[in-house]
Amino acid sequence: MPTAVSTTQSAAFPAMQVEACIRDTLAVQAADQAILRPRVPQIPGIVPATSWEPEIDSLVAVEVICAVEELLGIKLPATFSPKGGYDSAEACVNDLLCEASAAWNQLTSERTS
Repeated sequence: MPTAVSTTQSAAFPAMQVEACIRDTLAVQAADQAILRPRVPQIPGIVPATSWEPEIDSLVAVEVICAVEELLGIKLPATFSPKGGYDSAEACVNDLLCEASAAWNQLTSERTS
């Protein structure tokens, strides 16, 4: 269950700001990952082996979740970070946006009850 960190929230979920936050954090993390784990250059004519690593690993997902928590001023459940991460950035954006919206709506509805 999400818990409030800040008490200055409006009832409307700020979807555009949350999506921008997720995408910005993913971009920063992608730049960091490019330095930490550079990709092997592809050789023309040779098909590279498929990678077992997801595009967005669970550690990056946790960084994104922390950024969303800071933006919204709420604490999100630990279950938001899927084991293994996400196969694509779009899957990450869509899932976290949906999960953050659900947590926000639950928290704001509890406050108005």
